[in-house]
Parts: sequence; C-alpha cells; structure tokens
Amino acid sequence: SSGTTLETSQAAVLLSNRDPCISAAAGIHPNYVTEAKPTDWEHIEELARHPHVVAIGETGLDKYWDKAPIEVQQDYFIRHIHLSRRTQKPFVVHCREAEAEVLAVLQSEAEGGPMQGVMHSFCGTQQTAEICLSLGLYISFAGMLTFRKNEDLRAVAKMIPLDRLLVETDAPYLAP
Repeated sequence: SSGTTLETSQAAVLLSNRDPCISAAAGIHPNYVTEAKPTDWEHIEELARHPHVVAIGETGLDKYWDKAPIEVQQDYFIRHIHLSRRTQKPFVVHCREAEAEVLAVLQSEAEGGPMQGVMHSFCGTQQTAEICLSLGLYISFAGMLTFRKNEDLRAVAKMIPLDRLLVETDAPYLAP
C-alpha cells in the first residue's frame, strides 16, 4: 500500500500491521506537496523507519495535473531520494509529462552515490528507460502496456532486462 500524503502513509502502515502479506510505502505524492503541513515531512521520516515500510514514496514530478509548482515538487523528490539512501529502502517514482525534469533530478542525485528505486507505471521512451536502467533503477509497467495503441511502450518493455522488470496494477487508478 503506497502513501500519497502523511495520512495515507499512516493508513498504509496501519494496514501493514494488520496483515503480514501487506507492506507499506511512505511518502508525499508530487500532487500533494503543497498541501503538506510543515511537520508532515518529519512524520514521513519517522514512518520510513517502520519495519513494514519497504519503500519511500510515491514521489517524483507531475506536470499533467499541475497541482504544485515544479520547484516544490523537485524539493520533495530530492527529499525522498535522500530518505531512501538513509533508510536503504527504494523510492517509487511517479513521472507524468515530466520525463526530462525527472531525469535531470535523477542524474544530479546519482552523483551523490548509488540509488535504489523503481520507475512506477512507466510510460516513457526507450531512451528514458535506458538512462533509468543505467542509474540502477527498476522499470515497472501497468495495464496501459496492454492497450492496443501502445505498441511503442511494448517495444520499450521488450528491451528491459528481466531482472529489472516489474509489473503492477496501480489499481484502482489505472486499468489492471
């Protein structure tokens, strides 16, 4: 269960405490960063240390919904990457109509050392996938891969090494 706000991150941890088959991710989604209270990030950092929290995020950049200034999204994206390093837990990247900007942050942060992460619900180009793979990230595809018109995305999926390929539903937000 993935966090999008402090409240949903807390709920994900509570759910993971009830069922050993459920793990949690803690973070603040780029669409919600301007709604975060000043103390929310401190609480996310605390939640990230919980043993059932296995990932940091969902984080990244979103220019499609444009709910937060890109500079604020970038600040939180970098915070999540740094938290990932401190906790040694992978981060989950949301990228919507912001490939160049996401890559710029990832490449800049890669200078600080190895990164662990996954490109969530990937729908980018082969070049973007190659860069992400070179940075050590995993690539995850959702149901959009099966859409009739997504031949280009299927071509990208074919070039991903099997040991770096993930499949997800992202239910209920995307077609399974």
